[in-house]
Amino acid sequence: MKVCIQVLMAVPFLFGSAATLAWSAPGHQTVGSIADSLLVGTNAAKAVKSILGNEKLKTASLWADCAKGVTEKPPLRYVVNSRYTECKPFETAAGEAEILDFVTRNLSACMPAPGDETCHRQYHYADVAIERNAYTRSEIGTSDHDVVSAINAAIAVLQGGTSPSPVSFTSKREALRVLAHYVGDIHQPLHVGAIYLDTSGHEVDPDAGTYDPATKTQGGNKILDQGKDFHTAEWDAIPVNLTTAKFKGRVAQAKRVPATAGPINQWAAEWASDTVVASHTAFSGLIFGAENTSKGTWPVTEPAGYSAAKASLQKAQLVKAGARLAQLLQAIFP
Repeated sequence: MKVCIQVLMAVPFLFGSAATLAWSAPGHQTVGSIADSLLVGTNAAKAVKSILGNEKLKTASLWADCAKGVTEKPPLRYVVNSRYTECKPFETAAGEAEILDFVTRNLSACMPAPGDETCHRQYHYADVAIERNAYTRSEIGTSDHDVVSAINAAIAVLQGGTSPSPVSFTSKREALRVLAHYVGDIHQPLHVGAIYLDTSGHEVDPDAGTYDPATKTQGGNKILDQGKDFHTAEWDAIPVNLTTAKFKGRVAQAKRVPATAGPINQWAAEWASDTVVASHTAFSGLIFGAENTSKGTWPVTEPAGYSAAKASLQKAQLVKAGARLAQLLQAIFP
């Protein structure tokens, strides 16, 4: 049977190979700005300032995507791209050295399978099949270097410990920057929930029977909406009323987001489970055509009202992300 869906996303960001991003820069800035506002006057705000100096979470939240500006074949180097002006604060000699060091340590320690992205790019997402109702590490699309694992590694470093292999975060500054980004990522439905399709465009369950890697749609990046990358064209950009210029009302909404229960090293898995459920809505109503086997892509047709439903889901997920980032930092730095 053919399937329907509404999705949150990852985007081709940089130079050369396609990379999956979550929100575009405005989305991450909205998440960071909400958290900045919620932390005013708290001990966590003091801790953030001691780690980042004058750099706000709004800016720090962009760093992990800017790290994708490093070429991934020797010699590794950071390449300035004028399209991504949001990365300019990090494009000093010292800033580029920090990025290069991070990428060098997190390029291949996870032993990427053939066709997989390099390790630090995989820290941004999981690919849990939409047949599931929760995130668990026993499923296809999860790993010790997915977004849940990366968030927990950053928490460990911010608490004074070390990040577990294969993830390598070596300073609180680095850990806080990536945490501000990955908490945004984990709230994008298409960064956690995924659809797997056969050559006829029918939904398949990768956890039932023998998993076929050819059914993976790479977070929706192999799904084409009128010839455009579905992930990018439909989900990376956010409506103007959700950007930082219009986000003040979102702070009040974020204050009403309940705190996550349990130890903080379990919060990321809880959030991922919540996002898996959100991805069911994200994929609802989409109709897929047969695969273009020469390109490995599937066409998609959207139902009526899809754009409005998408914007509503984006709003809810951005607000939760900002609230939970602030809550997490207050739990780390009470």
